[in-house]
Amino acid sequence: MKLKNRTKLLINGLNQEKVLNELSKFMPIYNYKRLSFKQSEFEIDSMYLKQAKKIVVSYGFVIENIQNYGVIFWIKSLFKRYGVFAGIIVSLLFYVIQYNFVWTVNAVGEDAQQAQQIENYVKKNLKSNFKGNIDTNSIESELRNQFDFVSSISVAIIGQSLVINFNEAVLPPEMEDEKSPIISQFDGLITEINLIQGTLNCSEGDIVQKGDILVYPYIIDSQGQEMNVEPKAEIYAQVWYRSSIDHYEYRIETKRTGNVTIKNDIYIGGLLLYGDSSEISYAQYDSETTTRTLSKNLLLPLSLKKTIYYETVTEEIIEDFESVKEQLISKARENTLLFLQKDEIIKDENYTLTGGAGCHTITYTISVEKDIAKVVT
Repeated sequence: MKLKNRTKLLINGLNQEKVLNELSKFMPIYNYKRLSFKQSEFEIDSMYLKQAKKIVVSYGFVIENIQNYGVIFWIKSLFKRYGVFAGIIVSLLFYVIQYNFVWTVNAVGEDAQQAQQIENYVKKNLKSNFKGNIDTNSIESELRNQFDFVSSISVAIIGQSLVINFNEAVLPPEMEDEKSPIISQFDGLITEINLIQGTLNCSEGDIVQKGDILVYPYIIDSQGQEMNVEPKAEIYAQVWYRSSIDHYEYRIETKRTGNVTIKNDIYIGGLLLYGDSSEISYAQYDSETTTRTLSKNLLLPLSLKKTIYYETVTEEIIEDFESVKEQLISKARENTLLFLQKDEIIKDENYTLTGGAGCHTITYTISVEKDIAKVVT
């Protein structure tokens, strides 16, 4: 029995080369044989049979015989010959074959999120679903190396599932007292370091980013051994705060006109008791809604829903950048000052202009000096 699903056609007619050339434009042709001056046979993939018949007939040829073969047609013939018995046999064969494959991956652990991470990793990296090709010991070793939160793990094939049982890692008592490093809380240029305790990971003049380790929580004793300590240091750096404003010389803006309409609705237990039916006459408007409790009585829970409607208009604005440049710089500076914390002293400030062709950006920068060291607990 041939496994590939193909169809053999026996055709009769003159100028067979012409019809074969046309067929080859749309499908591959196999095992062509010229049987006589007017007869020939060839094979095509069964999926093209309908299209092939249409082409052959359109050229005036006669299809004298059609023969199908392959797995699908073999199964169909079994059903025709032996009916239900054949169906049972085929079903059993299919079940035996597919039972040798793993179709699902299940990770079991206390943390559902961690279990999902393991499942996704295994599904992505599983090279074969055939049970004979799955090395459970190798998967266990790979998962231990990949996930730090795993302390013990077992992988087993149960039925058609790959089941992964894992336990979370628990720190031993000696590690529970491990100290956290000092990390930078800002981007900046280090200007001064006063190390009290720990091992430095930075120097004056270094540019650091938020999250970089500044001081490690250990020292090296006279024997060359690491000893855990609580890191302490004062590390000052020049820190930059920035804010930007974009200006478009031509733009469309929606503004409020100042006209306002207020509607009040009263609810009892979530049901409308009184509704303001006045109409909103504005062509365009924005609205804001607030709700407050009038009575906390459980038998009569009253609440007031207040809706404010603001009339708006849409305008086209043409505004030259140079005419508003100083105002925009001042606004950018005000926005940047909002980042400053109490008692911070400004060391320097400046702005840059970028853009053109109707669009400009002002970036305002303020630099301060501050202690960027902080112990994460």
